[in-house]
Amino acid sequence: MKIGNLEVAGNVFLAPMAGITDPPFRRIVQWFGVSAVWAEMLSADGVARAWGAYSVMESPSRTIPTVFQIAGTDPAVMAEAAKRIQDTGAAAIDVNMGCPVKKVVRRGAGAALMRNVALAGRIVGAIRKVLTIPLTVKIRSGWDEQNRNAADMARVIESEGADALIVHSRSRSRAHSGPPSLDILEEVKRSVHIPVIGNGGILQVQDAVTMTSFTGCDGVMVGRGAIGKPWLPGWILERSTGCGGISDHLMTIFDVIREHFGYILEWWDRGTAVHRMQKHLAWYSKGFSEGAEFRRTVFTMQDPDMLMQFAETFFGKAAIS
Repeated sequence: MKIGNLEVAGNVFLAPMAGITDPPFRRIVQWFGVSAVWAEMLSADGVARAWGAYSVMESPSRTIPTVFQIAGTDPAVMAEAAKRIQDTGAAAIDVNMGCPVKKVVRRGAGAALMRNVALAGRIVGAIRKVLTIPLTVKIRSGWDEQNRNAADMARVIESEGADALIVHSRSRSRAHSGPPSLDILEEVKRSVHIPVIGNGGILQVQDAVTMTSFTGCDGVMVGRGAIGKPWLPGWILERSTGCGGISDHLMTIFDVIREHFGYILEWWDRGTAVHRMQKHLAWYSKGFSEGAEFRRTVFTMQDPDMLMQFAETFFGKAAIS
């Protein structure tokens, strides 16, 4: 698949998720196969004014294209942030116009831009002028169920120079609940000529198959479905291209956990690493018998070695599924 001047292997992508898609998580997903990864959202104001604070940019694991996402409302500031990120060697820049979180939309950013199409267009145009790498934009089906204007938004974004669109096929009012609105995704695909990547509600391989067959979208982006199952993008990629799947040395869930925690410990200080791994263990254990008791105990543990010993006992030789 080609996004602007960037050619990627396949059409399956990891979504940006705040507090989740840090370098260790992106790295573990890469073990199973994925076409490109999106890093967690960055504030354009913060990048433009306090660049040194963003250590998340210094990723040692960019073995596949890494796209960095920014959010904001000032076209000039967004352009400055995008240029700074481009200079770090990012594969592409993505603009967040879909985040439903209240503190983001209150500032007029994220999904609030679905209600201000003119400003959204100016932001894309300003960023396009300073970039030589691809520019993508992530939107929603609309602000709410009564205002599903993704197709109109898509046409403006394309006209201002974006190279691809990611469409979370739920409105801002529905956040992450309910089935995706595949009819809106199909409408967007018919409305523009640039690649359209579908997002939202992909929790298993068949969800991705259904989305692409129903809408004709050019690719899929996996978000929450990969939390606790970082192998899911690889499984989808394997289904669509024959590449990806199960890594040779990561055959059990505990193999994945041990590798993932190793990356976390390399990246974060000890206290932060334990806290982050506790959250991931809660997700890895979802669906397991006695998982609730396991999670209660995990959140009381502070020693990394004891945490892993407890996880090994709980997960045993349970295979990835």
